[in-house]
Amino acid sequence: MFKRNRLWWASTVLTVMCLYWLSNVVLWLPWRYSPQLGIAMMLTVNPLFWGVGIYRCLACEGGTKNLMQKAFLVSLIAVGISLISDFLFFAVGMGSKDVWHATTFYGYAWLVILAFGEALLFRKRLMAKRYVATKKTLLVLMGCLLLLWLLQFLFVCNFK
Repeated sequence: MFKRNRLWWASTVLTVMCLYWLSNVVLWLPWRYSPQLGIAMMLTVNPLFWGVGIYRCLACEGGTKNLMQKAFLVSLIAVGISLISDFLFFAVGMGSKDVWHATTFYGYAWLVILAFGEALLFRKRLMAKRYVATKKTLLVLMGCLLLLWLLQFLFVCNFK
């Protein structure tokens, strides 16, 4: 049980990090072209990525058996990683003064709504069909995260 919890925590954190950086990679070019286009994509395309990823975290065995507690943990992890990453990457790393748009906070709230909404809407499915995170899953997520970091680095260097 303890091992499953450790794997769930690691899998959830890596999944959220991958979702965050996937969002950045997908939004980078449209946002550089037009901030309004970037905001529109952030509010339309990103929820699809995050919805699938949060569902995956909720469907994974571990964390806690109570689905509402798990939704709380997933939303806390998602908002925490997004907040810290936004601050470190955009405010500190890029020196941007426009990090904290109202839409950014809507995005954080949306992560909480997604986690609890999916837990309520898909309760039976989430409780019936669980999967176990494995070390192989963690390796795949780490590989994806490294690739996304590389793509983001290339975009930032080439489109500054």
